[in-house]
Amino acid sequence: MSEQNPYSTPEASLEIEQEQKYQPDIFSFSGRIGRLRYLAYSFGISIILMVAMAVMMGLAAALGSGNEMPQEGTPVMIIVISGIYYILSIAFAVMFGKRRLNDLDKSGWWFLLFFVPIANIIIAIYILFFSGSEGANNFGAAPVENSKGVKIVALFIPILFVLGGILAAIAIPAYQDYVDRAKSMQMQNN
Repeated sequence: MSEQNPYSTPEASLEIEQEQKYQPDIFSFSGRIGRLRYLAYSFGISIILMVAMAVMMGLAAALGSGNEMPQEGTPVMIIVISGIYYILSIAFAVMFGKRRLNDLDKSGWWFLLFFVPIANIIIAIYILFFSGSEGANNFGAAPVENSKGVKIVALFIPILFVLGGILAAIAIPAYQDYVDRAKSMQMQNN
């Protein structure tokens, strides 16, 4: 007889399952990303797009200035390159913003609040400073811990702000001194 005794002890596994996590793909519209990964991905892609656009603009300018008279297609090429840059920038912003909102257990449609004045500031603060859901939520499993690469790329953001502040502190007074000297030289010549 293969019948089981209804009075026997249960044989269920009592081990607690480890929470499942997933490795986020950078070029995906689905899933979740945390604050640091959001900053790192956004910053990294922005830098890559700016460098690519600068190279393309340089090539367009070089091809257009090869003759004495600029070619008629050069302004069109620059407009097309700029258009591609802005379309890609918007696509990546929507992709990363949606995934960050998913980490906060909110729908990606909340991203439309970026087009509403004042609400865009509030949603930006929400995305940047509020932590995501612990564990799985309605939009999937939690992402794995940030890699060293993500941490390094995200670390460049505050470093650039500090360096930019230092450069501004040096450049603004130097420029003001230059303007004052130029004015005094102009007054002496008159």
